[in-house]
Amino acid sequence: MLNDKLKAELQKPFGDLCSHADCAEKLRAFKRIVTVGDITTYNVVQAGIVPDVCIIDGITMRATVPDEICHAISAEPRTIYEVDNPPGSISQQLQNAVSGSMKNIGRSQRTRIVVNGEEDLAVIPAVIEAPLGTAVVYGQPSEGMVIIVTTREKKEKARRLLREILKQH
Repeated sequence: MLNDKLKAELQKPFGDLCSHADCAEKLRAFKRIVTVGDITTYNVVQAGIVPDVCIIDGITMRATVPDEICHAISAEPRTIYEVDNPPGSISQQLQNAVSGSMKNIGRSQRTRIVVNGEEDLAVIPAVIEAPLGTAVVYGQPSEGMVIIVTTREKKEKARRLLREILKQH
């Protein structure tokens, strides 16, 4: 389990918090986009933007994602990784899938990582592995979406968070 200090830090937006519509407009400026979360991925796809990498788990707010959202997310052909990742952790399987998916980012081959367990913390390895200037997007419950533009500073913060998370497991 994550300690309270780390949980509190992880609950704060790691980037630019924006409404779904504002985020969609901002994302149009990026050549490389990674989405984390089923609803976030769905909202981005519905806005006509196709993420290079999407990381999903079929669950939103502890409930199964509705079929129409699953179908919309799954409509496009992709390389698919299936990984196990327990809640509140970042497994080696997840880290390897994120790393592998970033090798083709920005090219024609897109990737979907399907997580058995929980994908919430996948933002951290995504920021670490994504090329500089990539938009990593995730949902902030009841508030909107967060866009993290990968910079050296964001990567360093993500590495620090990863070390903290791994220490607690």
